[in-house]
Amino acid sequence: MTDWRAVVTGTGAATAYLAFLAFFPGLTGVRLEGVPLVLGTGLVAGAAAGIRADRGPQVGAWHGLLAGSLAGALFAVTLVSVFWSNLPFGVFHGLNYVLAVSAGRFPVVATHGPAVVAGIAGGGWAAIAALGLLAGRQAPLRETYGVIEE
Repeated sequence: MTDWRAVVTGTGAATAYLAFLAFFPGLTGVRLEGVPLVLGTGLVAGAAAGIRADRGPQVGAWHGLLAGSLAGALFAVTLVSVFWSNLPFGVFHGLNYVLAVSAGRFPVVATHGPAVVAGIAGGGWAAIAALGLLAGRQAPLRETYGVIEE
């Protein structure tokens, strides 16, 4: 049974994290370093959903996958919107810059720009969903690990 509150919690946490990445002015100069930051959206979504569901690793994985998939969709829409409008928004501005600069080195970027952006958006969506699944699976196990004391 799906706990939709857990999915909404994970998606909400990912939305807040993605909004921070998109609108924090200090992140406009971040270039390729923005890729792991953006992929962290899946970890945030999955961990929050898995902790909220709190019924074991399999249930956490399912809720992390759902929240990660919704967060990935939000990422894809944000990426396409920012690239289409060409406005400097946070970490997405740096990613747009990297893609624009690479157009000279990779002719496919210059000739098939919208298809490349769609591919990046789709790949990011899938990666964020997969990371959400992994984080959702691990989140309920957080209490089983202990510190070894001597």
